[in-house]
Amino acid sequence: MEALLLGTGSADGWPNPWCRCASCGCEREAGRVRGSTAVLLDRVLLVDCGPDVPRAADRAGVSLADVHVLLLTHAHPDHLAPEALLARSWAGASSTLRVLGPASAIDACRDWVGPHDPVSLEELAPGDVVDLGGYVVRALAAAHDDGIDALTRDALLYDVTGPDGTRVLHACDTGPLPEATAEAVRGAAYDLVLLEETFGRTTGHGTGHLDSPPSRASSHACATWAP
Repeated sequence: MEALLLGTGSADGWPNPWCRCASCGCEREAGRVRGSTAVLLDRVLLVDCGPDVPRAADRAGVSLADVHVLLLTHAHPDHLAPEALLARSWAGASSTLRVLGPASAIDACRDWVGPHDPVSLEELAPGDVVDLGGYVVRALAAAHDDGIDALTRDALLYDVTGPDGTRVLHACDTGPLPEATAEAVRGAAYDLVLLEETFGRTTGHGTGHLDSPPSRASSHACATWAP
């Protein structure tokens, strides 16, 4: 399986264009720019499509024309820019694009799909298992709910097994795993695990993200996801 990372940045990217800190300055001087988190598998299955993702594909020299599955983790705007579906329609796409994700993300897409567009919108919930053209996708609950933002309450993680047997865990935008998710992945052997680590040495943020110190968040994640 080919996994092309089209974005590895947080909501504000890295560097943050409004920031003068040493970290952002170093990245800016080096010409390194990270955009919205997304991964393209075998050039046919895309996980998340934030505002930076289509242009990131162009910069990588990759077309998204062959993508027939779009998995959405949640409806935050750095993970979902539904206007990409309109741009796809302008290109005259004829094959069906299956867009799957939690209810809030699917709802955000509805106004961007015309009545004759070859797009299928499908809601997923934790525990759902679907076969998408040889890719077996298991939807897992994320711990991304901050108790305030409704767009985080149904966020999902994805366990994807490709036609060649390669198994990938996409676990971005989550805190310590819910018990049901920890049980679902316990003992699994993954060929690739994608995690986001947003807050570095800052802990106690309560935002449904991971940090890097040996806290309960990072130690829990490593113990659970190690092959």
